[in-house]
Amino acid sequence: MFDSFKKKISAAISSISDKIAGKKEEEREEKKAEPVQKPEKKTSTKAHIQKAQKLQKSPKQKSVAREKPVQTEPEPPARELKPEEEIKEPEPVAPEPPKAEEKRGFFSRITGAITETKISNEVLDGALWDLELALLENNVASEVASGICSDIKLKLGGKSVKRSAVEKIIKDSVLESVKRELDQKPVDVEAKVLAAKKEKRPCVIMFVGFNGSGKTTNIAKLGFWLKNKGYSCVFAAADSFRVAAIEQLEEHGRRLGIPVIKHQYGADPAAVIFDAIAHAKAKGIDVVLADTAGRVHTDKNLIEELKKIVRVNKPDLKLLVVEAIAGNDVIEQAKIFGEVGLDGVILSKWDIDDKGGAALSVTHTLQKPIVFLGTGQNYEDFRKFDLEKVVSSIF
Repeated sequence: MFDSFKKKISAAISSISDKIAGKKEEEREEKKAEPVQKPEKKTSTKAHIQKAQKLQKSPKQKSVAREKPVQTEPEPPARELKPEEEIKEPEPVAPEPPKAEEKRGFFSRITGAITETKISNEVLDGALWDLELALLENNVASEVASGICSDIKLKLGGKSVKRSAVEKIIKDSVLESVKRELDQKPVDVEAKVLAAKKEKRPCVIMFVGFNGSGKTTNIAKLGFWLKNKGYSCVFAAADSFRVAAIEQLEEHGRRLGIPVIKHQYGADPAAVIFDAIAHAKAKGIDVVLADTAGRVHTDKNLIEELKKIVRVNKPDLKLLVVEAIAGNDVIEQAKIFGEVGLDGVILSKWDIDDKGGAALSVTHTLQKPIVFLGTGQNYEDFRKFDLEKVVSSIF
């Protein structure tokens, strides 16, 4: 799961390591290029002796000897050096063989070429662009991707960092940013149901979303989940613009033993939900699960109709159903449907998402929690959102 995310993030972190390592290599090359002044080689004693012998045999020296010598104090006789007594240069010390490079893990690759020295902002700016691009390619909102990179730059840029600390800084920065976006105030569906029961009324949960996002299927899954918890339910077929939608919800109701309240094709969806609530009150049913038509999020008229449904029926929860594989389109969906006043999100098709960025994008845009995850085609393929499990699966 999330193979694309893992591969691209791993490659980006390797790129950061390579670029910082490249900077260090340039510094080493500059040091190597500096001219080294070698010590002046001393002339051997043998050469001195040969030169002295030639001077003694020269005719000029003999003529000087016939002249009357000038009386001077005699110099002490110099010790004659043997030819083999030459000045030897010190032998060069062989460098120690380089230690074998240890295998590095996912985040530790960035530490390979960093010693305890200042890491320049210029190097980080270029290197972190690879990480930001990898996040964007995996459907992470640009604001979230920029925030993750900014956190890393703030902790590393212009600072002296020990090699052993860099891995922890990078890992903590990414994980903290991801958790910060996903860790919204949770919605407890059971608590909402119990609160409504105390008031002797049904809990009304309304589902909204884009065409084909899986609203009807997830209504059935939540009905199955609530029945297993011991609560009674009724379906409201308020997608009255599509005959197939009413028939689909009826089929789910038949399989699960949950009644369905419906009107004729083209009926007012607010009236359908109103009647379902009245039926639930009369029969002592705990929860009304209301379907709505799949809105195109750019259609303002249909969004206004959703606002009307909310005003008339005052649902306890309004849940947006989005596909985890919808890419960056989830951001636009979240912005438009957010006008309705959403309480949370259901991410469908979570099990086939290869990128993982939609979860970050939708929570960042809405500032609302993910409540449930759709993980398959069966009724039981539906689970509550768990922050720690989701973060573990993404990384």
